[in-house]
Amino acid sequence: MGKHSERWIAWLMAAMDGYVDEETRAKILEKCGRQCQSENFIKKARKIYEKSENIEEFLDQFRQVYKNLHREGDKVYIIYPKCYCPNVNKIPLGKLSATYCNCSRGWAKALFEGALGRPVEVIMEKSIVKGDEQCKFRVVL
Repeated sequence: MGKHSERWIAWLMAAMDGYVDEETRAKILEKCGRQCQSENFIKKARKIYEKSENIEEFLDQFRQVYKNLHREGDKVYIIYPKCYCPNVNKIPLGKLSATYCNCSRGWAKALFEGALGRPVEVIMEKSIVKGDEQCKFRVVL
């Protein structure tokens, strides 16, 4: 992605932060993130789920395919050591609103809802864009 496009995305996020309430911003970016999710990846996750005897087995098996999936006790997380989004990962820290990270929430929701066939919640706990050392999303199944 070019510098102009990166600046444009940063300006768009700044404008949204200034003119749109937080809940609406989150919904808009979540919807965008759902569009980035691959149907093939959802199908792969769904097949693993259908072959699993329970959610625990699914998570263990899916972890073999999706290395960013982690478990801490009874909690399920998606953890990224860096920003993988090709649209914004070259934008310098501090130049992009963390509002954008709701896109990743939507990506994760689409994945798990598609796999499990039911709604899930995804909570952004940490974000590299906000200055955290990693991105960490809790998946509430």
